[in-house]
Amino acid sequence: MRDTINVIVVGAGFGGLSTAISLRNIGCNVSVYELSKDLSRQGDVIMLGSNASRVISQWPGMLEKVRKVSSLPTNLKICDKSGKLLVEQPLPSEFDGFPNSYANRTRVQNYMYEYAKEIGVQFTFDARITEYQEDGELASIIYNGQRISADIVVAADSVHSRARAYVTGKPEKAQKSGFAVYRSWFDLDTLNNNPLTNHIAESDHDEYRVWIGENTHAILTTNRNLRAVTVFCTHKDTTDIEESWNIPGKVQDMLKVVEDWDPLLQQLVKSIPESVLIDYKLLWRDPVRKWVSDGGRVVLAGDAAHPHLPTSGTGGAQAIEDGATLGVLIKKAGKKDLKRALKVFEKLRFERTSLTQRAGWELRHRWHQTDWDAVAKDPSFLNQPQPRWLYGHDAAKYADANYDAALSHLDTASPFTSTNVPEDYVHEDWTIGQMMAKEGVKADADFYRVQLK
Repeated sequence: MRDTINVIVVGAGFGGLSTAISLRNIGCNVSVYELSKDLSRQGDVIMLGSNASRVISQWPGMLEKVRKVSSLPTNLKICDKSGKLLVEQPLPSEFDGFPNSYANRTRVQNYMYEYAKEIGVQFTFDARITEYQEDGELASIIYNGQRISADIVVAADSVHSRARAYVTGKPEKAQKSGFAVYRSWFDLDTLNNNPLTNHIAESDHDEYRVWIGENTHAILTTNRNLRAVTVFCTHKDTTDIEESWNIPGKVQDMLKVVEDWDPLLQQLVKSIPESVLIDYKLLWRDPVRKWVSDGGRVVLAGDAAHPHLPTSGTGGAQAIEDGATLGVLIKKAGKKDLKRALKVFEKLRFERTSLTQRAGWELRHRWHQTDWDAVAKDPSFLNQPQPRWLYGHDAAKYADANYDAALSHLDTASPFTSTNVPEDYVHEDWTIGQMMAKEGVKADADFYRVQLK
């Protein structure tokens, strides 16, 4: 049909899949091009807060599938490197009836992929996109030397995004954060083999525990539904290797990072089958205000627009929110107003994701450069924030309610204030350089108190 909107989505991560599903559900023709040969990645954990669960609940049967592969810890235990418990933080199980889940990343991604296929999204794997173009009423990708066109291109092509340079006009690359994460996912019953760890395998509740030390933190989670355990360790890293899911890790190297730490943590590391251990290099980029190309038909989403550190706990959820937002805005705009809809998307999403990006760094900084005097006065200084403005947010409803006001702002410069951030929050631009300059300086409570509670 003449009025049908044709969309190319680049990337089949959480942002790309959420976008593909949301746009297909409003009647768009959607084709996804994914670099990987399939979606069988190393499986570990993704935090899907209530804000993501709210979106997923609109896809028939999806929320129940996610529940079955999720853990639902009731508290977070934060310990020092010796294992001393510093604070036990209660975790909300839900906001407004939508669960906060710690789900298996690979299974959820594949559930989304299967649902997208069921509703008619087309997929091409092993697809390396070499170029983006725009010509009047169309946007295009170059794939295998062939130009493929659509009304818009949504580039959710990861932190390594090729589209980002096309959109911003700046050929910047993802920057090394100076840190990497040892990540592992393995059989929970493996922990029965040692008296230090067998109580974890036999526990009747899901475990979520963090150990903190200078420039390092380690995380344990368990998933009783899948009888699985994860052991992570974020550590300083100076190697010149790009971020990847496939760089093998060595247990002995991971042990050196937590040498002289809690014997329980050391035994957990020793329990990791080396075949499942990876050393994941953390890259990031400065927040960028420009998400839409000069031609108005190529837009960034997910990690291409706003890559998050793992400590944010919301990178995947923000990507899912992107998809839900695009679905509402494009439905309201229709084919004749697509370019303005993409600019509204940029306006509605930038401040929120810039804040959640920074929040991940700020939490890691509190754990890595701990102000022990602040902890002595108030141990909740170390808590992982669980604010309502973040987890209680309804991205689709917000997009619907704010479309006209954001459009008026773009057309006439009328005032517009984002309300998907903390009340009275005033946005400040920031850069990675500014954040890295704080390394080695004790974290203070200002950002946490004013902007995250």
